[in-house]
Amino acid sequence: MLFTDSAFLLRFLPLLLALFFLGVAMTPRSWRSGARRFSLANTVLLGGSLLFLVNGAGAFARVIAAAVVCNYVAGAAIGWARRAGASVARPSPLPEALLTLAVTGNVVLLGVYKYAMPLSGGLAARSFAVPQLLAPFGLTFIACHAISYLVDVYRGETPHQVSPIRASLYLIFFPMLCAGPLVRYSEMGPQLAQRRVTMAAFAYGVRRWLVGLSKVVFLADVLAVPADAVFAMPVGELGLLQAWLGAVCFALQVYFALSGYADMAIGFGRMFGFRLSENFRWPYGAATLTEFWRRWNISLMDWCRGYLGLSLGATTVDRVGHARRLVTLFLCVGLWYGPGLNVMVWGMLHGMVVALEHVGLGTRLARLPNALRHAYLLLVVLCLWVVFRAESPAKAIVMLQTMTGFAGAAMPSPLVLAPTHWVALAAAVVTAVPIWPGFGRWLVTIDALTTSTLILVSTSCVFVWRRFVGAARFLVGRQR
Repeated sequence: MLFTDSAFLLRFLPLLLALFFLGVAMTPRSWRSGARRFSLANTVLLGGSLLFLVNGAGAFARVIAAAVVCNYVAGAAIGWARRAGASVARPSPLPEALLTLAVTGNVVLLGVYKYAMPLSGGLAARSFAVPQLLAPFGLTFIACHAISYLVDVYRGETPHQVSPIRASLYLIFFPMLCAGPLVRYSEMGPQLAQRRVTMAAFAYGVRRWLVGLSKVVFLADVLAVPADAVFAMPVGELGLLQAWLGAVCFALQVYFALSGYADMAIGFGRMFGFRLSENFRWPYGAATLTEFWRRWNISLMDWCRGYLGLSLGATTVDRVGHARRLVTLFLCVGLWYGPGLNVMVWGMLHGMVVALEHVGLGTRLARLPNALRHAYLLLVVLCLWVVFRAESPAKAIVMLQTMTGFAGAAMPSPLVLAPTHWVALAAAVVTAVPIWPGFGRWLVTIDALTTSTLILVSTSCVFVWRRFVGAARFLVGRQR
């Protein structure tokens, strides 16, 4: 069950929203000023997230449930060991040992079920721009969130979560299971107990959800058809224009798919009162590959900086070591998007280009006009997306040779696109970059109008209901 499935949109989401707000309304008054304010609502969200996970992961959900329980126990043990160690003169090695054991367990679980075991069935077989993120469903995000929770507790940035419901909800909150964003526990932990659920936030969430849904359904899913057709063509039938068309379509498909799911996740979070971090900020509007990665999958880069000590920051000291760390960073990014040899090569090439920009190429690019710098970025990203999408490194090399004109069929097979494909391609090209920066001000107006409409409708419904109840009581009284 994905966010675009009819079962999710017509049954799961409306029922979960109704039960959530019912839980908020039924919260006892004595709970509303303390940590138990969202106890009922969080229980509803946890139940919905479990149902969503079971539907997506199937039998593998048992493994994830066991991992959630183990991480909750490990977090409590680390918190207890930290408190016990604070009362003695010498620091205890127990918290670090528990952290090492728990993090190792998460890494081993991720490695076994994502990289060592073959993928089959379930959501892994569904059409998605980056199917690796869905196989096994939600495991990558759960493992990263578990590590964030354990490390934040170990560092003392936040106390361990006493409530198993709140701890489990952070690990398997359903909006983040498809494609993120990753949220640090130190950011989301306080929101599990105290947050604001308002009509304005709900209206904003609806708007973000509709924007994300439109990105996925009307752009990403439509562009997937020509992209898949080009990359599935035999080498002897591939021509220059077809290769470029396939690269452009896939580059737009993967962006609108991932950013669309992130928008929907942020929208769902705001509906339930959570503020989730942004994950994409117009990456195709960047001028260098370094800037591109500061705008693409922002939460992943922040997670790598916070928990792996690897960042995109430039340095003038030990440039060789810094270049080595950059390549390591993007190898980790490749592991995130993997498995697959082509994905690892894609990550390594990104790291090498970013390292080159940090040791001198970036300075030369800064002297060029903005249009040329932007053209450089698009050319590099398109070529590297070919490496990512191709079935093998050999097929990627042939595609790149065809795009440069050094290879390709003399009489390429025709690739006929439907009018909907051309419309989606044009719309994607126009909306992939911030052509109109002032559009954000209009979005605020849209949110205000939506909030006003929702308040008017809800108030009218309450008024009509009370009138109906009053009239019914009057008629019953007269009959007596």
